Amino acid sequence: MSTPNEQSGPSQPVPPGYGSTPIPPNQPGAPTPPPPGYQTPPGYQPPPGYQQPGYQQQPPPQQTGDFKFEMPKDMPKSMNDVMPVGGFAGLFKMNGLPQMLKVSYILWLVTAGLGLLVGVISFLGSLVFLGSGFGSVRGLIATLISLALMVAVVICAMKLKEGMQWARLALSASVIVSFILLFLGGGGVGLLGVVAAVFMWLPESTAWLNSRSRTPGY
Repeated sequence: MSTPNEQSGPSQPVPPGYGSTPIPPNQPGAPTPPPPGYQTPPGYQPPPGYQQPGYQQQPPPQQTGDFKFEMPKDMPKSMNDVMPVGGFAGLFKMNGLPQMLKVSYILWLVTAGLGLLVGVISFLGSLVFLGSGFGSVRGLIATLISLALMVAVVICAMKLKEGMQWARLALSASVIVSFILLFLGGGGVGLLGVVAAVFMWLPESTAWLNSRSRTPGY
């Protein structure tokens, strides 16, 4: 004869640690993990808040590959921040630059040098043709803007060499301005400038610029 406390049917195994306060693993009284091959009986639902011993919830995977544009945090606050450190004496010094950024810097200098040479010749030619009545004031103004742009390219290239993020953004904008000047009769950075802009946005160059921005003193 069965007693009231007895229940018919197969008994259900009780999960380790059920109904008690969780104890950290490797501590006295910690629940024993289930033996290899143990399977939860069909239809069994663990109680709310139950966590299997040794199980750690993994954080949700972070989505990567999404490019998010942000304005540089090192924008210049005065004219002193715009000018290269030490002036133009270190124009040809490239110590410490990664290879891709070094190529970009050289291309920017070549682009600026050719642009200044062509700009000066165009400016003198515009003056001659303007005096003879064959030139246009619009072409002369576009040439002056082109000369100023080439000087700005040299300055920004040197600030890029110092690790300034805003200089890379300014050099990228110079490519867009150059295409506008072409329609006005002026000159610009040309194809070399486009290639230089691509090199300075490559992962190697970006990683170096990011490391410089995280380094104290930069």
